[in-house]
Amino acid sequence: MKHFLVVVDMQKDFIDGALGTAEAVAVVPAAAEKIRSFSGEIFATLDTHGPDYLNTAEGRKLPVEHCVRGTPGWELNGEIRAAMEAHGYTPVEKPTFGSLALPELIRRRAGEEDFDVELIGLCTDICVASNALMLKANFYEKDVSVDPACCAGVTPELHEAALKTMASCQINILSGRPAADRPETEEKTMFDVKKVTADCVQWIRDFFEVNGPGCNAVLGVSGGKDSSVAAALCVEALGKDRVVGVLMPNGEQHDIDMAHLLCDHLGIRNYVVNIHDAVEGVKNAIPEGLELSNQSIVNLPPRIRMATVYAVSQSCNGRVVNTCNLSEDWVGYSTRYGDAAGDFSPMSHLTVDEVKQVGRYLGLPDVLVDKVPIDGLCGKTDEDNLGFTYAALDRYIRTGEIDDPETKERIDRLHRRNLFKLQLMPSFDAGIPTRADE
Repeated sequence: MKHFLVVVDMQKDFIDGALGTAEAVAVVPAAAEKIRSFSGEIFATLDTHGPDYLNTAEGRKLPVEHCVRGTPGWELNGEIRAAMEAHGYTPVEKPTFGSLALPELIRRRAGEEDFDVELIGLCTDICVASNALMLKANFYEKDVSVDPACCAGVTPELHEAALKTMASCQINILSGRPAADRPETEEKTMFDVKKVTADCVQWIRDFFEVNGPGCNAVLGVSGGKDSSVAAALCVEALGKDRVVGVLMPNGEQHDIDMAHLLCDHLGIRNYVVNIHDAVEGVKNAIPEGLELSNQSIVNLPPRIRMATVYAVSQSCNGRVVNTCNLSEDWVGYSTRYGDAAGDFSPMSHLTVDEVKQVGRYLGLPDVLVDKVPIDGLCGKTDEDNLGFTYAALDRYIRTGEIDDPETKERIDRLHRRNLFKLQLMPSFDAGIPTRADE
């Protein structure tokens, strides 16, 4: 297996020159360390223009002269150059955003061997994205990854937007952010998907050993990332014969094929229980004079779904899997005694991004891992309902950092309002001693 690292345009003009930014300066140490520690072959692209740049199509749209061959700004940053010269690298000059020569160079160097490609550099939203997409188009069966900790965009917002776009094109976005922005204490919190997955799998095995040796894991399957990853973790821990999926459309479910895809992919036993009649039965049984609130109507299906999962579980020698994640729990985006219930919760301390990484590591189809989250209740996406992106929420949870004060205020307000969902039901203590367990 060959590994290739593409260092994109780490030139002086993009770092502290004509088009430099503070963010670009900040990622230099992390990029240099990546280069020094990389085990494989390195290519370095060089944005290369002539003295007539301002008369070119690019120059007319971006009239800032930069990276003109032979000028100081065209040269690699000193720390980057030193790291690459110590390692060894192949320079690749390019007159525009993406290199047409780079895919062919990699193809020739790889020969008949399998390989993967990782990209770092500048700018995330222009040349990194252009080269990553070109490489993915050429090597669509290979892993193409981008390390955001070693990249910077024209602006932080464009950096994040580019990462999202690349991820939607099945380019792997590695975990992390610029090392210069990380406090020392955070180094220990970087997500290690291999370790976390192995630890979670063992935790599930330990839970069943104590709480039901030989029992089955039973969970509701929607075809979204959470139920998909939870099911995959249980299959990894217990084997496919001890995992049972319950598909619960409320009448017609437009994306139920995704739930079937998951069950087929994992090879797990599954049952379809349409909850429509049960939901309508409860609604129709409400007496006149009592009008159900909209919130009651929205939360009724998930509560009936959980009752259904427990009915199946108790008929299949099961333990019910809770499929919530930390991000949704943090802002109360779950239904109490609905999807928030369960006997054990393998993902409640993992953010949305971390859950996705586990799903990819376990080999789930991208269409399941990257499926746009829809609440399944009122037809809106999760992010529509929340009013902010999971990317912003995950970053805030893990780092305490957030760009928009209004978004911070909204997240904090939702967190405070919904903390009760994460706590045991309050109970009055009369102070009368019990002796039975002594």
